[in-house]
This record gives sequence, C-alpha cells and structure tokens, in this order.
Amino acid sequence: MLEYIIYTDGAYSSLRNQGGCGVVILKDEQVLKTFSKCYLQTTNNRMEILAVILGLSMIRNADVINVITDSQYVIGCASKGWKRNKNTDLWKMYDEQKLRLENTKIKFQHVKGHNGDKYNSICDKLAVDASHETNILNNERNN
Repeated sequence: MLEYIIYTDGAYSSLRNQGGCGVVILKDEQVLKTFSKCYLQTTNNRMEILAVILGLSMIRNADVINVITDSQYVIGCASKGWKRNKNTDLWKMYDEQKLRLENTKIKFQHVKGHNGDKYNSICDKLAVDASHETNILNNERNN
C-alpha cells in the first residue's frame, strides 16, 4: 500500500500583511520533501487551506494520504461537513485536488499546535519564516 503523511501549517503576519505555508511530506517515516511559500494580503485560514492544497498537489499517486494539521477549520471544512462560507476559491482548489486523487483515501488528523510534535514544529517554522519573507519575488523554498 502506497501511503503518505502530509504535515501542513499556515501562518500570518499582520505587521507585514502577508502569510506563509509550510508542508512536510513523509513516506515510510522518511521526509521526502519540505516546502514553504510566502503570500501577500492573505489570512491565516487561507494559509492553512493552501498548505493542504500544495501538499496534495505534490502527490501523484497514493492509496492513502494522512493530512496532519493543527487547523480545526481545515479539518472541519474538509472532512466534517462544515459550511465553506469563506475562502471559496481555495475550497474549489482543494476539491479539484481531491477529485484528481479520486482513488486515494484522504484522511485528516488534528495535532495540537506548539505542543512538541516534531513535524508540526517544522511546518510551523517553515510557515512563519515564509510569512516574514522579505524577498517576495523569490519566495519559494523547496528542499
């Protein structure tokens, strides 16, 4: 069975009115990829959703994808039937990724933020660092 774990996090800096996403992708307990990106004029919730979208977009084929996030908003809207009254453009992008991965079981798991989870901490740092990015023209960091 081909199974991936995607840790995601979003951050927002009101001082700069910009945010960042952080993604860590694991397979067989090994980090395959880390990713972060800065976005202007956004919100924290948008960054949380976008991190999930970006993480899913990096997976080509899988039987199971476990998305681990500290965002109850994302989990509720993605898997618990919460109303998607805001950020409808991003929810449409999420639905497109889900449709693309139609043969993949996508599961969501909540992790408490800032509570010592190794990969959540890495995602948080990626997202916060991206939200403080000063060189917006060159704002993707791929590892």
